[in-house]
Amino acid sequence: MDNVLLTVGLGVLTAVAVFIALDRFVAGRAGREKDEDNPAGPSTQIDQLKRENTWAKEILERVSEGVLVLDESAKPLSTNSAGRDLMGFHEDMLPVRLPSGGVLELAEKALAENVGQEALVSVWYPGRISLWTRAAPLRDGSGVVVVLQDVTHELGIQRARREFVAHASHELKSPVAALRTLAEAIRRAVHEDPGMAEHFSTRLMDEAERLGHLIEDLLDLSRLEEAVTPPDQLVDLSEVAGRESDTLEPSAAAMGISFERHIASSIWLKGDASQLGTMIRNLLENAVRYTPPEGRITIEVSERGGSALIEVHDTGIGIPLEAQSRVFERFYRVDRGRSRDSGGTGLGLAIAKHVTELHGGQIQVESELGQGSTFTARIPTAAPERETVRSLAG
Repeated sequence: MDNVLLTVGLGVLTAVAVFIALDRFVAGRAGREKDEDNPAGPSTQIDQLKRENTWAKEILERVSEGVLVLDESAKPLSTNSAGRDLMGFHEDMLPVRLPSGGVLELAEKALAENVGQEALVSVWYPGRISLWTRAAPLRDGSGVVVVLQDVTHELGIQRARREFVAHASHELKSPVAALRTLAEAIRRAVHEDPGMAEHFSTRLMDEAERLGHLIEDLLDLSRLEEAVTPPDQLVDLSEVAGRESDTLEPSAAAMGISFERHIASSIWLKGDASQLGTMIRNLLENAVRYTPPEGRITIEVSERGGSALIEVHDTGIGIPLEAQSRVFERFYRVDRGRSRDSGGTGLGLAIAKHVTELHGGQIQVESELGQGSTFTARIPTAAPERETVRSLAG
C-alpha cells in the first residue's frame, strides 16, 4: 500500500509544482509586460500560461488526495477541495496556522531539514481519520507542499483481517485439541474397553463434523468479503425460503419446537440463490439453537415498498440490550458455552449480514431478554419480465 500511495503522492506533487511555477511566472511576466518593446508576443504567452494555470488548478480540484501549500512558516496559502475536507477548513477561508498535530509537525520538519518527509498521522475532524501524509519542501525554501491520502478504510480492512486470523486460529484450537484427545483415548480403549472406544469414536466424529462446519463457514465468509460485484441472477426468494424451511422444520420438531411459516409467493430479486439460502438457513438455525422446547419459531417472507422482508421470530432466551449491536460480529457469542455445545461456529449471523449487504440490503435484530428475538433482513426486489418468469417456472 505504501508504494501505491507514494506513487499517487508524487504524481500530485508534480502537478502542484507545475501550478506554483506557472503562478509565479505569470505574476512575474505580468509585471514586466509594460516594458516590452513588442507587447503582442508576451501577452500571448501570458494568456497561454493563464490557461495552463487554470488547467493545473482544475486537476488539483479533481484529485481525491488532499493538497496543501504552506509558506516558509507553515502558514496555509492554498488547498484543494479534498484538502479542505480532510483538514476541516471552511470553504471560503484558510486558518492562519495548521492545527497542532502530525500534519503540522511533518510540514515543519520538512521545512527545517529541507528534505521530503512522509508518515501516517491521525486527525480528528470530523472524527478520527488516518492520513498517509507526504511533505515536500520547495527548492527555494519558500514553502512546502503537503499531500494527504485518507487510508482509514484500508487500515480498517487490514485490522479486521488480523483480528479475523487471530479469532479463527483461536476457534480452531478447541476442536483440534479435542480431536487429538479423543484419538488418544480411542487408542488406549480399543483393547481395554471396546465400549468406551465406541463412545470416544462417536465423540470424535462429532468434533470432526464441528470442525468441518467451522471451516465451511470460514470459507463462505472469506468469499463473501472478497466479493466485488453484487450477484445479479433472478431469484424467487419465496422458493428459496420454502426450501430452507422444509430442511429446518424437522430439526425444530425433534427439539419440541413448533415451526410456523408465512411465505408470500413469487417474490423476485436479483441475487444468488445459494447465498440467500445460506442467509435464511443461518437465521433459522440460530433460532433453533436458542429456543427451548415448547417454544415457537416463525418465518415470514413478504414484500413491502419495493423490498423483500425476511423475518425470523423466536420465543427463545433473547439477547441482552448491550449485546444486540454485536451479534453480527464474527465469532461473537452471547453465550459462548451454549453456542459451542449446540454446534454453533460463531459465524452464522456474520455470514447472514454479509449476504444481505452484498444484495444491497440491511439486517437488524430486535430482542427482549427472556422473551425472544426477531431478525429482519430487507433486500430490494426486482420485477422480472413475464417471459422470464415463465421460462424459470419451466
